[in-house]
Amino acid sequence: MSDDASHTQRIPRAEVRERLLAAGAAVFAEQGVYGARLDDVAARAGFSKGAVYSNFSSKEDLLAQVMQRSTNLVLGSLQQLVHADIAAVDVGDVLRAAFGQHDQSEQFALLSAFRGYAVRHPEFLPEFIRQRRVLQDGVLELVRLWLGAHPEVDVGMTPEEFATVLIGANVGLVFDAPALPGVDPGELIAALVEAVIRRR
Repeated sequence: MSDDASHTQRIPRAEVRERLLAAGAAVFAEQGVYGARLDDVAARAGFSKGAVYSNFSSKEDLLAQVMQRSTNLVLGSLQQLVHADIAAVDVGDVLRAAFGQHDQSEQFALLSAFRGYAVRHPEFLPEFIRQRRVLQDGVLELVRLWLGAHPEVDVGMTPEEFATVLIGANVGLVFDAPALPGVDPGELIAALVEAVIRRR
């Protein structure tokens, strides 16, 4: 048994998997799906390529799981901060805090790599769509939770439309960030929410 294999066995499987997912996120974001090598993912996580294959069936499986982890992290941070009892005057500040917790550049590079791969590999497109629906549904659930607790508030559109606009605006702002020096996507999203919230 190699030292690497025995070392990997001493580390709990969940930790090995999490380290591989974090490394995969970084490597896919930096190199894209085509440029990323499983050797690079393993090395960044501190394991051999065998550790990757003992946790994921393929590069595509790793990619899908990396994206699921990314979606879960985004939704988790939003779910911690967005609650029904947030006053309408405070919701913008809550969103600013949520955006301030994470650098979105790696997440967006990862999303771009994932989307580009799905476009070129139609068999992978359903997974991309599934994961984007998970995000959409999660944001919609939070929008409904907050709007349901604030019947005095009108955003001028359905909760479904509002969730879609929020996600679309965020993706667009992060995508265009290199061409928008000094623009803070989180600040603009918070300002957008503050602008559309009106008392009935």
